[in-house]
Amino acid sequence: MKMRFKPQAPAQGEYTMQPESLLEVRDLHVNIQMDDYTLNAVRGVSFTLKKGETLGLVGESGCGKSVTSKEILGINPDNCSSTGEVLFRKKSGEILNLLTLEKDGETYRAIRGTEMAMIFQEPMTAFSPLYTIGNQLSEIILIHEPGTTKKQARQRVLQMLQKVGIANPEKRIDQYPHEFSGGMLQRALIAMMLCCNPDFLIADEPTTALDVTIQAQILELMKNLQQEFGMSILFITHDLGTVANMCDHVAVMYLGEIVEYGTVRQIFHNPQHPYTQGLLRSLPKMEQKREEKLYVIDGVVPLPVGMGSCCGFYDRCQYCEAGACDCQDIPEYTVEPGHTCRCVRMEQGGK
Repeated sequence: MKMRFKPQAPAQGEYTMQPESLLEVRDLHVNIQMDDYTLNAVRGVSFTLKKGETLGLVGESGCGKSVTSKEILGINPDNCSSTGEVLFRKKSGEILNLLTLEKDGETYRAIRGTEMAMIFQEPMTAFSPLYTIGNQLSEIILIHEPGTTKKQARQRVLQMLQKVGIANPEKRIDQYPHEFSGGMLQRALIAMMLCCNPDFLIADEPTTALDVTIQAQILELMKNLQQEFGMSILFITHDLGTVANMCDHVAVMYLGEIVEYGTVRQIFHNPQHPYTQGLLRSLPKMEQKREEKLYVIDGVVPLPVGMGSCCGFYDRCQYCEAGACDCQDIPEYTVEPGHTCRCVRMEQGGK
């Protein structure tokens, strides 16, 4: 049973975006219907991604990062319903509200791969074990570019495998996924996503399963490819060190809401929300003594069920105030131009 919310689509050309924007998410809500209850997985998320920019979406597991990204791509399961707007500018200049499209409709299938793509967390499960790497990468090109011959597709796959740093691509193209290491599979997955030169790439924790050395190589590869192809990237991670290295702007997400947003410099040098401050305090420091324990934020992310009017971080916050934080929806305060925060302490000047 399909539960995707279908608002009435405006006539062609009615949607408007900022000229430099590629993606604008406006007041996105995603609910997941379980057997006995409803999860309010995403609650009023809004952000803008400009052309050629990298936006980091940060937060603990269970904060709604992956649900948000999959809703943009239209690949959440059918027990998910959504409201709001997700505006996307195609290469042709046409603006689409992705939430009005059928998940399996022709329009969505046409833009997946050619206009937008996603690198998933685990490369080992992204490939079929029954087909060679070359077959699976060629299929993307043949599906989206019907006039391309198999020979032409194979040649482009060879070029892309070489571009992502896979040695001896002439041999590797005919090998199966189990013959690749984890780092090589991640490179092959990046090659697959870039075969049709999309403008928008979602990277959902693309280095989680890799060791530190390979992580650095993959991140450097992504930065180089972004510059070459001019892509915009939504980078989803819980690793703030990666965010500092990869991103232009940061959206800190907690319990389905963006609680703080700003540039990398603003978030790292002037964090305002207690959750952001806790995440940064959790990072290991060079001057930290060996016997010192890392800072830990008490508690865990609760299930987003029956969310009332309160701050989602209330039960874990050291600054919480009864009667202020637990009885109202927290508005978005402006800290400085381009830097916003959802915390009642902003009324008293923050920090």
